[in-house]
Amino acid sequence: MREPTNEEMQRICSPIERHPDGGSAWTHQDGDQYLVTGVDTRGKRFKALRFDNWNQAKCINLYRGTYWLLRNNRRYRIMSVYN
Repeated sequence: MREPTNEEMQRICSPIERHPDGGSAWTHQDGDQYLVTGVDTRGKRFKALRFDNWNQAKCINLYRGTYWLLRNNRRYRIMSVYN
């Protein structure tokens, strides 16, 4: 069995690093986008919101849902919110 190439490893491994204190870190690359998905206070799912800037995405007051990093047409979970 052959070793995976760097490109294959990047597709397999998440770019999100998890910290013991519950935080996350990643390096922004050109073309990265951020999605916010979830439900409102009445339990109705809202349309996914897409942003090019993490600062804009994280300012969404999320009741229950998930912040995603969209890179190379794959979603990587940054953070989930449960209230």
